[in-house]
This record gives sequence, C-alpha cells and structure tokens, in this order.
Amino acid sequence: MNKLQEKLNFLLEKYSVDVKAVLKNEKTVVIDGKVIPLLSHRCERRFLELKNIVNNGTLVGISVMRVARIVEKGTDIYEELYRELDICQYVLQRKIKSIMVMENDNVLNSIATTEDDIVCTIEISATLACGEIPKDKHEIISQRGIACDVVVDAQLKQDSVYVFGSENKKYTDVDFELYGLSIEEIAIVRAAFGIAQNKNYDEMTAIDANLLKLVDMAKKSAKSGEREVM
Repeated sequence: MNKLQEKLNFLLEKYSVDVKAVLKNEKTVVIDGKVIPLLSHRCERRFLELKNIVNNGTLVGISVMRVARIVEKGTDIYEELYRELDICQYVLQRKIKSIMVMENDNVLNSIATTEDDIVCTIEISATLACGEIPKDKHEIISQRGIACDVVVDAQLKQDSVYVFGSENKKYTDVDFELYGLSIEEIAIVRAAFGIAQNKNYDEMTAIDANLLKLVDMAKKSAKSGEREVM
C-alpha cells in the first residue's frame, strides 16, 4: 500500500487538496477519522464508458445486463457479488429492487431486477488457481445495440503492448500521472483522491449501506430459494 499512498499524496499535493487521506486497504480510505468505502471499480475507464453509453441515448430500450466474473479459489463470492451489484447500479444508474441467488460452494448465480424492471444476471465463480488474474465481462443488451467491456469475439481483456522474448511481458498504462501502476491500482488511487477532493463521504457511505443490504438479501435468498425484495 505504500506505493499507492505515495501516488495519492502526490495527487493531493499537486491539486492542492488540503485533506489528509490515508489508504487503510484496497477497499477503504480514512479521511478526518472516517473510514470511507472506495468502490474503486467505478474509476475504471471501461465502466465509465459503459455508463456513458447507457445514459447518453446510444442504447435504447435496455432489457438485460449480463455479468460474468471468475476469481481465484478461496475468494469470498459475496464480496464479488457486492462489487458486481454496484457496477450494475452504477452503469445503469438505477437501483436494484429485488434479487434471487443460487449458490453452490464456490459458485454463485444471481438474478437481480432494477426499479424499472431491467434484469441483471450475475455469474460468479471462485475457481481460478492461486495468483491468477480475475476474468470478467459486462454486457448490456438493448433494443438498439449491445455494449460490452470486452472486444467482440474476445474472451479476455487485451493489453496495450506485448513483448515476446526470453520473458514474455505485457504492459498497459492508462494514466500518465500514475505511470507504472496497474489498472486496478490506478482505480484505487483515483477513487481515494476523488473522495478527498469532492468530500462526498455521506454519499459513499450510503451507497455502501445499500450494497450491504443487497448482499444480506442475497444470502437470505440463497438459503430460502426465494426472491428477496428491497
């Protein structure tokens, strides 16, 4: 976390944000003694662009958002569900009102419905070998077009530069101010900086509370086999 904290301090100083923000971990930041959830995935470019496509009129008559995410074994699948539920609400700019979940050990399938009846299907599995990078895909289907964060006909996200030699390496730098960090690390720093700059502590805390309630509903649904309604 030291590297990320250094980058955060750099941004705070560069833009004269007179707030002390300390990254507690990859999911929270401490500002003025308050622990604030980061929801760093919201700062990834792919989700920002999906949100714009959904809400600027490019897609019309949205019916379904499909999500698939695979993570390494031992990962808490409900923590991943928390993440994906937030991505659905953020991209669609709608609240989820009901959820049904089927769970089997390290696999989870969920069907959630927004307030205007858009269906979100979420598939999560914790089956990758230890150390493997998570794989995911987010697709939105509408009457007029489809939007996706993975290139058409591709199964995995692509990197910007590939070096083939004695050691095969790949590079993707998307932020000139945070050069050298991964996309996920950049999102963490940008999320913490954004909260410190905008001081939207209550908003982020409220979003977190809503997501925790949805996850609790999901756990109840997995046990009962019934749909839970907000």
